[in-house]
Amino acid sequence: MKYQALTIGLSDELFSIMQSLLALHLNLIPSLTTKDANHLLEQHTFHLLIVDIEYLRSVHLSDWLSGIRRISFAPIIVLSDTPELDTHLIVQLGADICISSKYHAMIADLAYAQLRRYTEYNYYSNPSRSEVAAFQLGDIFIDPARCKVSVQGQSVNLRPREFSLLLYFMRNPNIVLSSEQICKNAWGMTSGYDYGVSHPIYLLRQQIEPHPKNPLYIQTVRGFGYRFRPYVEICDKCDNNVRKLS
Repeated sequence: MKYQALTIGLSDELFSIMQSLLALHLNLIPSLTTKDANHLLEQHTFHLLIVDIEYLRSVHLSDWLSGIRRISFAPIIVLSDTPELDTHLIVQLGADICISSKYHAMIADLAYAQLRRYTEYNYYSNPSRSEVAAFQLGDIFIDPARCKVSVQGQSVNLRPREFSLLLYFMRNPNIVLSSEQICKNAWGMTSGYDYGVSHPIYLLRQQIEPHPKNPLYIQTVRGFGYRFRPYVEICDKCDNNVRKLS
């Protein structure tokens, strides 16, 4: 299994070049629009993003870079025709590196360097064990290796049982999960399905929901189970961001 990289707005020619240069360590997934990228980032874990700022300019969505940090903390490499003019603002918007799209080999080198820092230096050195990699869905960030959770940027302390429950929900977003599935897969239980779910879910809601009595993230599907719905307000708003890079 390889690490996953998402590209946003790259031309077919540039994507093909990057794919050939990065094939050894990275599986590149293309997205042609920010809407496609948001959907992929909600549903999958990516370890690197490569974004063409000229595409974002063309659709008046340069501010998408700042919004994407609500969804992913993966390193972002921005390709620009004028990196010497764009670097300062692009970094302020949340990206890590800005480089000319003409320097293909250098882009590949920087991609490997950023990937190494995000994975090996963060103790995610074995891509076959991607289950330990930190990831974010909507407003919620979770780091399985360090047992850390944050909601809307605020740290949340969970007990092991609730942490395992949230992790299982986040690995299965938008899917209705039965009590039996939750007990088996979140906690390794083989019995007691009817008694082991409702209270931990109540406790988890108390920690992560803005209004636990009207849950936003963990919905009850009566007669079937529960469903985790990532709250990604930024995806509804990003198409309306119009500020351009100067």
